[in-house]
Amino acid sequence: MNHVTWLVAAAIFFICPTTFAAPTIEPHRVMPNFDRRPRRVTNSSGTVPTPTSAHQSGGSHYVVLFDPDHPASPQVNDVLQRIGLHAEHSDVTHVYDNSAFRGFAGNMKNHCITALNDMEEVRYVEPAMQVSSTSLQTRINSPWGLERLSQKDPVSGDATKMQFHYKYDNKGNLGQGVDIYMLDTGINTDHLAFAGRARMGFSKEGPLDLNSRADGVGHGTHTAGTAGADVFGVASGANLIGVKVLGSDGSGSSADSVKGIDYVVQQHDRRKREAGFIGSVASMSLGSSQRSAGMEQAISAAVDAGVHFSVAAGNEHQDACVGSPASMGGRGADGKGGKAVTVGSINIQDEISSFSNTGPCVDVYAPGEDVISTWNQGKDTVRTLDGTSMATPHVTGLMAYLMAQNQTLARCPSCMKDLLGRSSIGRSLTKSKTMSSPDLGLLINNGLEGVKLQSSESASANQTHARSPHSLARSLRRRSVGLRVPV
Repeated sequence: MNHVTWLVAAAIFFICPTTFAAPTIEPHRVMPNFDRRPRRVTNSSGTVPTPTSAHQSGGSHYVVLFDPDHPASPQVNDVLQRIGLHAEHSDVTHVYDNSAFRGFAGNMKNHCITALNDMEEVRYVEPAMQVSSTSLQTRINSPWGLERLSQKDPVSGDATKMQFHYKYDNKGNLGQGVDIYMLDTGINTDHLAFAGRARMGFSKEGPLDLNSRADGVGHGTHTAGTAGADVFGVASGANLIGVKVLGSDGSGSSADSVKGIDYVVQQHDRRKREAGFIGSVASMSLGSSQRSAGMEQAISAAVDAGVHFSVAAGNEHQDACVGSPASMGGRGADGKGGKAVTVGSINIQDEISSFSNTGPCVDVYAPGEDVISTWNQGKDTVRTLDGTSMATPHVTGLMAYLMAQNQTLARCPSCMKDLLGRSSIGRSLTKSKTMSSPDLGLLINNGLEGVKLQSSESASANQTHARSPHSLARSLRRRSVGLRVPV
């Protein structure tokens, strides 16, 4: 019987106390776009008709602009007088009179609109439309990875501190309505940073394991935090569902993972019938030392059913195509195009991590070193870890963030995969001379230019400090330690 070796792609660093006070999120509205030119009626004689009746108060709000190219462009008051109005009338809300254009806005009924449409000097008559601010939101005291994915420029500062800024467009309320399935070791659902949005959905250990203590390793809680926790997460409005396919020792079988995917597809199909549901993302921060045809078929079928997949490239500093599920990304191990998004790791210097797998199966890179996120031993504990496991949930959260802004994109995993590549930063990441095979070296970005802000360490006065799960862990620094067991 063949054995598949599974790897939890993460290494434990020291515990870093920090804050997860809820950020202030201001409301955001979208400016509608339009290109609507009303049809203007002209008389056969070419003359301007006189209104059949005096202006009647009320009506709808319209914007009227004159034709600047007309040889006899009128004054604003001249046109207003023709429809029984004047600049000081209560129904005239604005007068436009400058060297570039003239016109007015006001409340008018149909007879006035007809008269204006018959005037050769008038170019546009259109209903006034509601417009609103599209200002971006900024969350301070964030991990460096969130700043990196929300700006084009490199990040500088101490990666182990919460002194960075996350900039985002809150159009989709940071993933609200999206379900993120964490195929991992479980989730500490009681953690304060999840704000009640996390739950356990499936466990390889059985239904009695579906509780806040399901994560005996911490790995799943950490990745869930980066994907969608308050303060630490990319999509802080999304739902987080724990799908425990790795046990207390961090290991599991391909059969467990396929069953986890089975659960995700069942839930996705059920949720499609519910109001407010946008889409599903499956996050797999795990991997094997060789390919699994069963795993790859299950992922392929799930993507065809509409589930988006973000998977870890692996931590062996080799070609990502040699193991599953990483082989399902990029151009695919068979060269025909993978359906998942495979994620490699970088550090704060924009260097591809020394441990990260690379190659044609890698779609994008994301922050994967010194990543601060939620932990499993308490309601307010955090820990700093390294690995492609840590890079992957950055992309998972970004998928949810983008899906909530564009529901067409939410229904098209291949469109998402294409968008992530096109919106990524094309700068050349620093690559190791011993990289096993080439890839595009694309760095994820949430589509914002992201003006770099001044980091500040003085904002810690009101921080709520997280407790350390173990006092000795402060002095531990272990990089990319994989947990391997035969399947």
